[in-house]
Amino acid sequence: MNTTHNFRQGRFYLLTVDILKGIAIFPMIFSHSVGWWDQNLSKSYDSLGSFTIIIIWFTGLMAFPCFLFLYGFNQVNSFLRKKRDNVSPNDIRSHAIKRSTIFFLFASLALAIMSIIQAPEKIFNYLLTWHLLHLFAFSTLFLLILWELTSYFEKKLGPSWSFQQVYTILLLVSFFLVITLFIFFHDYTVARENSRLFPVTLEIQVIFENVLLDVSSCGLIPWLSFPLAGGITASLFNLPLFSKSNILQKSKLLLFVNSLFLIIGILFLRVERFISAGLGYASTFPHVFISIGFIGVIFVILILTLDLFQNIPQKTSFRLFYPIIVVSKISLTVYLVHPVVAIFNPTFIPSESVLLLLISLYSLFFIILAHFWKKWDFKYSFEWIVRKYS
Repeated sequence: MNTTHNFRQGRFYLLTVDILKGIAIFPMIFSHSVGWWDQNLSKSYDSLGSFTIIIIWFTGLMAFPCFLFLYGFNQVNSFLRKKRDNVSPNDIRSHAIKRSTIFFLFASLALAIMSIIQAPEKIFNYLLTWHLLHLFAFSTLFLLILWELTSYFEKKLGPSWSFQQVYTILLLVSFFLVITLFIFFHDYTVARENSRLFPVTLEIQVIFENVLLDVSSCGLIPWLSFPLAGGITASLFNLPLFSKSNILQKSKLLLFVNSLFLIIGILFLRVERFISAGLGYASTFPHVFISIGFIGVIFVILILTLDLFQNIPQKTSFRLFYPIIVVSKISLTVYLVHPVVAIFNPTFIPSESVLLLLISLYSLFFIILAHFWKKWDFKYSFEWIVRKYS
């Protein structure tokens, strides 16, 4: 089978994307459950926790970066495919804006529900507090803005520069700008840890600081770097025009750069902990650099092995990873609903082993739910709503 022809016909289903989304769900559930069971243990997981707890939190803190990386990859991949297929710019723009709006509305709804449960009198404080879903909304718009700028510069630069080349450059510039700002504001952000506010106060400075810096929950600096890293990967691969002649060269470059980020992050572990907003702290250098590097390396290896060259037949891979793939279809739905267990008092769980057993069963529940829900195309899930209304 000619691989280039296969992709040019529009078959853009990638096993790697679903596998990584599905895998990320489980450390997210496990880490949040450990935090519900013993918050003090979680905050000091690297010094007080068992080896299992350390692994849970180390992988759990990379779950959201993984979701964002894959989201950026999918969004840029979609832009490039639609550009190849000569889809109307207005349709591309409309789809992205609708998708962003849905994420924004869901973020507002989630915060409104939290306010009703915890402090109804502070509903405006909650609605103005930055949330992970806000980051998905902003990422969509930011990648769209870069797409618009690419169209503008492509006309100015002439035929010597392709759309994909210009888009890649803008993504790279944006990524390194976010990383530079992260390094510049790092000391200030860490110093603000002890004054973290949730929800925010109704002060302009506090609200904007909450959005821009990692002082509460997934601020643009540095969390925007994750979808940008995914977008850069998609733009470099340029799968709508995929050919084997240059994919290995680009893969080697991506593996080298991501390995460099991974090594830098590991070296920083000598001076900083691997912590982030998931534990109530500002993101550290190890968290950002290790997450970018590790996710990037794993992604490139899997997409080459399972999707582009299919060293393992795709049907075999699908059967092998089916439980992970099927639950990946409702990954953000699981993110929104899995904290419902927090209504229970965790004191009834006597030990870590019992906790891990219960979390395993809870994870299995979502796999079974996804398996049966797929018969109705996951109707009314968050993902179904995004597809239907964008």
